[in-house]
This record gives sequence, C-alpha cells and structure tokens, in this order.
Amino acid sequence: MPKLNAGAVAIAYETRGAGPPLLMINGFRRSHVVWLEGVLEPLAERFQLILMDNRGTGDSDKPKDGYSIEAFADDCAGVIAGLGLPCAHVFGVSMGGMIAQRLATRHPDSVHGLALGCTHCGRGSIAPEKRIGELLRLVPGAGMDAREVARRQEEAYYMPHFRESQRAVIDGLFDLVNRNPTPPHAVRGHLDAIDAFDACADLARIEVPTLVITGEGDALIPPGNSRLIASRIPGAQLVLLEDAAHFFWIEKPRETADALTRFFAQA
Repeated sequence: MPKLNAGAVAIAYETRGAGPPLLMINGFRRSHVVWLEGVLEPLAERFQLILMDNRGTGDSDKPKDGYSIEAFADDCAGVIAGLGLPCAHVFGVSMGGMIAQRLATRHPDSVHGLALGCTHCGRGSIAPEKRIGELLRLVPGAGMDAREVARRQEEAYYMPHFRESQRAVIDGLFDLVNRNPTPPHAVRGHLDAIDAFDACADLARIEVPTLVITGEGDALIPPGNSRLIASRIPGAQLVLLEDAAHFFWIEKPRETADALTRFFAQA
C-alpha cells in the first residue's frame, strides 16, 4: 500500500472506484481489511473510496504513544489534504465514528458529507451490558490465543444467526486481520483514546449533512447512542438496520451501501 505523511505519522491507504471521494475510517484495532467486498463493490461504483489504516494498524506507522481520537482525526485530515482533495465524504464506524465526529469539528472544511456508524459521543453515552463491554478488552495470553479471543468477541459484533450461518465470512475476516495484527502497545493506545473521548457537547457544532446509521441489534454500542447523536446534530438523518448488530456493514452490506449512496447523493 502507498503511504503519505499525515503530520506526525505515515498513513497507509489505497483507493478504488471513481466518483466523489469517500474516506472510510475503520474502528478499534482494525485496519482497512474490515471493509469486505460486499460493501466495497457497490460503493466503488459511485465513489472514489479512500481506505486508510489508522495509526497503529495495518501498514501505517505504529508509534509507541500519541494515540488519541484527536490525533486520529488529524491523520484523516492529512490524508485528505495529502491526496490533493479540498474535502471528502466521510464514513466512520465504531471508533472510526468517533474519529469522524472529531474530524468534522476540528477540520470542518475537510468534510463534505458525514456518516457515523455504530458509534457514541463519549461520556454520558449509553453503555453496553458489562459483560459485553469486557469482551472488547480481551487480549491473547497464555491461556487464550488470538482465535479464541476473536471467537469470544463475536457475541459483541454479530447477530447470533449470522455467527451460526456465516462462519466462513467471520473466519475469513479473522485471517485477514491477523496477517498483520495490531501490536499490543497500539491496542492499548486505541483503548486509551476511546476511554478519553468526549464529544457529546460538540455535536451541535457539526454543520455538514450527517447520516447516523447502526444495527438495531448492536450490543456493544447500543442503538440509543445513535438516536442521541442524531438528535443533537442539526438536521441529521437516522437509519436503523433491522437484524444487524455492531458489524452491520458485514451483515447487511447491500443495505449499508444503498443507505450511504442515497444519503451522499443529497449531501
């Protein structure tokens, strides 16, 4: 993957498709490989997709420190500017949705239209069931390898029937992620960034057209958070996908692509 200097770090990215630029920001400890073909193919028919690896993941730099949602947002702005673009549509999921919120408030001129997926705005948000929240913090160790950790965390990410019927998809994603796993220090940096994030009071400052989208069955970041965000961003639209959980763009790729395409066509 090519890289460009986005300020303090080098960020790896790839582009595909043609049309208005759409920056896609992935979540906690995930590189761009979480964007599977089911959602990429229809989006690439309408947009030039910019798929980047957040700092600490994939082929981007993995510094020992410097992890914060604000730093991630500055990296995104650096990618947009580094590609010679005045602005781009932005779609961020989970931690990527937090980054997208900060990008829209720290670098408003960089964002043309904004889509926030399965995310929250920080302190005061609706927390998941304690057991589900703790799954996020599981790490491989002496008694549990990376595959076992991933299997346990599936409950936080997918609907039960999807876990039963789509094992090849889930296991294939695990293999993709673990070809270039995020190192432990970067995982801790991502968690610290999420824990420190607090942007609820800033949502009213977002002036660009905004779509808030999530799965109705999201156990990790309950859908009430999307309702809260949509209620605080002026003019925001809300889409709740039935029969989908946290990784809604994997469970419902066509529905996700259609919702994004309709929205950005109007933004």
